[in-house]
Amino acid sequence: MIKCGVIGVGHMGTHHTRILAEMKEVKFVGISDIDERTGKKIAKTYKCKYFSNYTDLLKETKCVFVATPTNTHRDISIRAFDAGNHVFIEKPISFDLKEADEIIEKANKSKLVLQVGHIERFNPAIVAAKKIIKNPLFIEAHRLSPFYGRGIDVSVVLDIMVHDLDIILCTVESPLKNVSAGGVPVLTENVDIANARLEFENGAIANITASRISLIKVRKIRFWQKYSYVSVDCLNKRVNVFHRELKNGEPEINEEEIHISTEEPLFLQNKSFIDACLGKTPVQMKGEDARNALALAHIILEEIKNRAKKVNIDLSLNKNEQ
Repeated sequence: MIKCGVIGVGHMGTHHTRILAEMKEVKFVGISDIDERTGKKIAKTYKCKYFSNYTDLLKETKCVFVATPTNTHRDISIRAFDAGNHVFIEKPISFDLKEADEIIEKANKSKLVLQVGHIERFNPAIVAAKKIIKNPLFIEAHRLSPFYGRGIDVSVVLDIMVHDLDIILCTVESPLKNVSAGGVPVLTENVDIANARLEFENGAIANITASRISLIKVRKIRFWQKYSYVSVDCLNKRVNVFHRELKNGEPEINEEEIHISTEEPLFLQNKSFIDACLGKTPVQMKGEDARNALALAHIILEEIKNRAKKVNIDLSLNKNEQ
């Protein structure tokens, strides 16, 4: 058992609290949030202690979940490592690569666990699909959401596209060759809809669309490979595989639906972090992996900015994303 706490109880922090408060491997110490009213309400709901100052929480824990705004991740995680805590950070790991490197370096020097919240790695549909996907040649991803008004301190690229960037980078085992992208701010000051095309040295191509101004919610990613096509519905947790088979010497397509676990991705993610803290398993989403996805996101954002200039649009990126 390990003493654990949550720093920041907004949307994601509250869900982390819900799961950790019931996890048998965890002695849930409490939560910290700058909003005292919200913090005390959540603490009462989950029968834990509220800390107005997160540094006081760090004195009583051995691991913490950081679910605060992205611009605070670096300072909070460094202090947590200094206090001897393993750290889970919600994605993105940071706004910029320098801060990401500082967080990773501190974790390595402290010999403490660092894990980043790329939850789709733990989606049972993605887990099942990865066992089937072999050397994909073309990938198409659509990640669309209605406008919820949260996560708008960053562009849609860092808010939700980054999930698919991570999945693609760990699926296509080849260096990136070329990136082209476009995007538009619609409801916020940041890019709200974006498309990117990635070309890899092994010939694989990925086409990715992300939007937070859609009328419907979609989480689909499809992989085409020699003689088969794998369709993954992350939202509804379904995987369908379309195989080529020969019948009387003629090719035909047969569809197979893969059995998927019904476990909650957030539970699986949080358990993987706790197990890593306890030394039971290796970290499944390392800081270095999150940095790679962040680096690619920045390349895409720069491409979006450059493309906007070509059509005489002054697209000023959020200063944190430059």
